[in-house]
This record gives sequence, structure tokens and C-alpha cells, in this order.
Amino acid sequence: MSTAIEIPPLPIAQVRAMALISNPAPSFEELSSVVDADPALTASLLRVANSAMSSPVDRVRTAHTAMVRIGVTETRRIVMSIALSNSFGSLASSHIDEGELWRHLIATGVLADATAWGEVRHSEAFTAGLLHDLGRLAMAAQDPLRYARVVELARRGMPASEGERMVFGMNHSQWGEAIGRSWGFPSDIVDAIAEHHTGAQRGLSWVVTRARELSATLGIGDGIVGPEAPGPDSEAAMLPVIEELGGEEAVIKRVEWYSGAFKAA
Repeated sequence: MSTAIEIPPLPIAQVRAMALISNPAPSFEELSSVVDADPALTASLLRVANSAMSSPVDRVRTAHTAMVRIGVTETRRIVMSIALSNSFGSLASSHIDEGELWRHLIATGVLADATAWGEVRHSEAFTAGLLHDLGRLAMAAQDPLRYARVVELARRGMPASEGERMVFGMNHSQWGEAIGRSWGFPSDIVDAIAEHHTGAQRGLSWVVTRARELSATLGIGDGIVGPEAPGPDSEAAMLPVIEELGGEEAVIKRVEWYSGAFKAA
């Protein structure tokens, strides 16, 4: 059964924050204006700035100080993550494990950032990794009961993308590509969203595909089924990214640090 792609309007409250997707190097002032306009963002930044991983000496009490402590790059990433999360409603009725899905998206972003090389910029790699399952978020939020059928099929052994085609007439990569283009995302990020299951062999798409595979080696699933780690001879398994980031425990701590921002949003 085919379903027309319904492009969700970008909520007004998230417009300025999501604009950061096309601005990989915002100034402190630009970021500050976004954060100051949203109390939820301020609360999230305060939470991560005061977390043990941020090694606070004195408790941070203002958004400005929090941004100084964690830096512009990390602030941008947290703001984008929360804006993306707030652009969709609860996925509970879809039977997706939302916490695991967000761990998967953040882990893919972190690992894509570390995998970026050549012409692929680190800021774009993190963004593309975070956004790669945009279509899944939209499908599950738009029609959670039908997406629950996809989850049921996947947990019986059918690949989720195949289940999506059966239930919706297209998969989440195609859905996400359409939304990304409609929302005006940069073309290379849209391509990475479209190609993250196809084993792309070029640029940003390749980085996101490999990062997604590496996230499974950390024991992180996609919110639908458990992790499927790449084989020992795969390109992803040959990348020393996790070791260069300090090992699995260090990467997981990094993922949990970003995830902590959601608890205050």
C-alpha cells in the first residue's frame, strides 16, 4: 500500500534552531540568540554544562556561561539535536524504543564526526549522522499505528526497510530525502539521508554509512531491532575510529553526555 509523503511543517519554535543545519560555523552571538529565545534549550545546556563529564568547578547558572564552558561546536550540536527531537511528537504508539533510537542517531553523529576525512567537514558529518533516520522519525510520528506494524515485521525477521515498503510503499530513506529537500537542507546532507543503507562509496554518504555500522559495535540498536555489528572484513570494522576516540566506554560516555540534554528539554 503506497502512502503519499506528508511533509511535516517545521514548527515555528524550531525554525531558527534547525537553520543551524545549513550554518556549520555560527558565531557565539548567533547561537546565543537561538538559545535565549527557548527556555528548554537553556535548561538542556545547563544540564550538560553541569554534568560530571563537563568537569564543572563551579555550578553554571546561565546559558551564556554554559555556552562558554562547552563551546560553540558542542552547543550547536545540542541545539540541533533538541530541535530535531521537538519537531516530532511522541513515538510511543509506534513501538519504537525512542531512547535507543536517539542513542543510535547521536552515536552515528559522533562516529561520523570522527570518521570525516578529505573534503568532508566534521560539522557536516555530525549533522548528517544525527539526521540520517529523519524519515523514520517522520513516518512513526505521522502514522504510529501503521509504523507499529513495521516494527512487528522487523522483530519477526523482516528488514525494517522492506517492512516500510510493504506498509507505506516506500522506505524511511526515501521519506527522509523528501523532507530534507523540502526543509532546505544542504544537498550533501540530503544525499547522505537517502543513501545511508545503500553502502555509498563517496563523501559524506560513505562516512554516515560507515558510522551507522560502527554504532552497532557499541551495542546500540536502532530502536527497532538489536544491533547488527559489521563483519570483521567490512570497511567499517577496519576503521580505527572507536580506538582513536578512547575506546568503546569513552564513546558511550560521549553519547550519554549528548543524550543528557534531552532529559531537560
